[in-house]
Amino acid sequence: MYRKLTHVLFFEYENKQQELTYLNCITDIFQLFQPNQKIFSMKKIIPLIIFVFTTLGIFAQCDELFISEYVEGYGNNRAIEIYNPTNAAVDLSAYSIGRFSNGGTGYVGIELPSEMIQPYNTYVVALDKRDSTASGLETPLWNGYQLWDYCTDALTGDTLLFADGDTIFCVQYTADGLHLYGTEYNEWLDLEGKADAFLCPVYNVNNAMYFNGNDAVALVKGLTISADGSNVLDVIGVIGDPAMANNDSWVDADGGWITRDKTLGKKSGIQSGTGPVVHALQDTFAYVNYNIWGKNNFIGIGDHDCTCDPDFMTSTEELNQIAFNLFPNPTSNELWVEAEQNIERVEVYNLLGERMLVQNFGTDASNKTNILVGKLETGMYVISLFFDGDHQSTQKFIKR
Repeated sequence: MYRKLTHVLFFEYENKQQELTYLNCITDIFQLFQPNQKIFSMKKIIPLIIFVFTTLGIFAQCDELFISEYVEGYGNNRAIEIYNPTNAAVDLSAYSIGRFSNGGTGYVGIELPSEMIQPYNTYVVALDKRDSTASGLETPLWNGYQLWDYCTDALTGDTLLFADGDTIFCVQYTADGLHLYGTEYNEWLDLEGKADAFLCPVYNVNNAMYFNGNDAVALVKGLTISADGSNVLDVIGVIGDPAMANNDSWVDADGGWITRDKTLGKKSGIQSGTGPVVHALQDTFAYVNYNIWGKNNFIGIGDHDCTCDPDFMTSTEELNQIAFNLFPNPTSNELWVEAEQNIERVEVYNLLGERMLVQNFGTDASNKTNILVGKLETGMYVISLFFDGDHQSTQKFIKR
């Protein structure tokens, strides 16, 4: 993911190698974007014939668990969120999650804990790496106390930005690769605290949760793949895709990574899993069914909106249909906003969901405005713009 050469840090973002001069620490990039469980291991070569009947679209809606979020981030930041779209509690011990490594057809899975997932709720499983003093292959999940800062060019001091204008941030490490921790908790840096269970602590015992961007990840009902493949409920990626033997990730139409260094969240209108997705049957990964966020984006994991839920608010479907620009970001005092339509109201929230600012414009509504945020404490916030017709758009920003 990176290599340290004297004081030069190399990293890859969406297949584009960039070079950062960042002195005296090893950093990782992110965008602002129980032990003792029963373990099994299985490597079963799946005959192509087993998928014939399950690729006919026979999966019903809102009647079976599916993967609602996928996290493939730095180091061991790996997690899968499972959603129950039914009106009854479901025993997770009847299911397994696992991976098909590097475009293969051999499934390595692990049984889920014997716990009930309630109707219209989620259950988050993370890789079991929680030793805060570990490094290298044992580097721990982020727990919210990592030290972070804006990534700056060591020569110019300028804040570094991605091509789309989002700020690049760096979580900091020692020269030996150990995490640097502070006393301030940041919810948006916390993956460990959002997990309900931790699986696969030892790679050589079971490596189901050690997925990378070129491994198809699956939710399976049962511990083994059935003869007809009908118990493969959901797949991130494509089973048996030979291209993954020599590539790092499935890609979008523009060639950008979609399963490596990404968080994927299933869109609210998707009411079921994919069933088996198999390269030999010319299946492809339907990434358009997911919201795709940057590396190490944990905001929202543990909570999923789905139209299967009778309490689902249809107004959420209107979110972010109206684009707007926000600058400067980060800011110390003032935010300028420019939208495609007139802005009727602006609200600012912290990451606990507490409203910090509100500004109504009424008859003075315009598509441009400035918001004074100088009195806010340093940290990350969400700004929400409200438009005519109950439309709402949001973005994150950093208060210096």
